[in-house]
Formats: sequence, structure tokens, C-alpha cells
Amino acid sequence: MFDFMNRNEASEILNPLNINKNSMIEFNLKELELEGFFTFEKIIQMDVGQHPYTRYLLFSKVDETEYVFEVYGSQEEEAAPETYVYFLDDTVPFSEEFLNVAGQKYITTPDGTEYERCIMPECDYRIDGTRGTIRVLDLNTGKITKKVEVEVWDYQRETDGVTEYLNIEMMKDDGMFRIFIGQRFEGALYKVYQGLDKD
Repeated sequence: MFDFMNRNEASEILNPLNINKNSMIEFNLKELELEGFFTFEKIIQMDVGQHPYTRYLLFSKVDETEYVFEVYGSQEEEAAPETYVYFLDDTVPFSEEFLNVAGQKYITTPDGTEYERCIMPECDYRIDGTRGTIRVLDLNTGKITKKVEVEVWDYQRETDGVTEYLNIEMMKDDGMFRIFIGQRFEGALYKVYQGLDKD
């Protein structure tokens, strides 16, 4: 029996790398201690800001760790996409106090590291994040498992000539703040193996 519903749902998600459940990615990011092969677990379409972009949830079977591989497609066909890799640094239950912290121009992590907000609202005194929606496709089932409103705050800092990004994301379904830290890197430092889509 053919599962047309699964294929239809998968085709609704922005997937610039044409990933399927059998695809793998190899990293060579020594400065991030991120090397070896990772499998793709989920595709997350972020309809946030001016242009939608994609997050791929990766899993390392070696150390049983998840990472987020973020891809911004280029408007020019021949141009390489912007790529970032993040790890989940912390989660914080919803509170008005943390919401006020997330909205400020500067944020300091518990270890004393300071980040400056990248994208501010039109008025600096506002604490709004960038709002939008996300859709999550589970690659194992081929089904969209979540569609929810989200608010995002972006920060950055310069360290040893490298820009490090801190991303705070709050999904409106559970109110949980998820804090990601990562960096941008060039396409030469990773390779995607498409894998056969047998479905």
C-alpha cells in the first residue's frame, strides 16, 4: 500500500538539501569538536523573519548527542547557502523574569559570557522577539508532528576572530525557552550523503 499522505506532508516542508530519512552528513569542524557522521532525524521549517529557513535535527550515534544544522537558502541559484551548527545549551521554563532578560540588548550567560542582540525591534525599549511559526517533519514517519507559533531572540559575540551566536527560542505551546549556541561555517567543512529514499 502506497503512503501518499506521508509524501505529501514531506513535500510541504522547505528542504533545500533534499534530505530523506536515509541521508547522512559528515562534518570536519575541528574547532567545534564536531567531526564524523550524523543522521537526520527531523526537518524544521522556520517561517520567522523576512525569509523562511530550515533547521535539520541531527543525531550522533557515537556520543548520542543532538545538534541543529541551520540552512539559509540563497536567492541566487549558484550561490552556496549559509550554514550554521548549534547545540542545545539550556532550557528555561517560562517566566516573566526571563522574558525580560531575553528582550534586552545584552544578555549574560551564567558563566559570565556576554552577547549582544543582533536583531532589535523598531524601538530599542521593546522586548519583542522575531515572531513566526515552525513546522516539524519527523523523517522516520514522514509526517508533520508539530505546527506551532514561535518567538526568537538572536544574539552574537566576537571571540578569537570568530562570531559565536546565541539563539533563544520560545515555542508558544509549552512556553519553554530553548537556548542554542553555535557558529557559521563554510560548505567545504561538511558533506551530505543523500541516501536512497526507498519509500
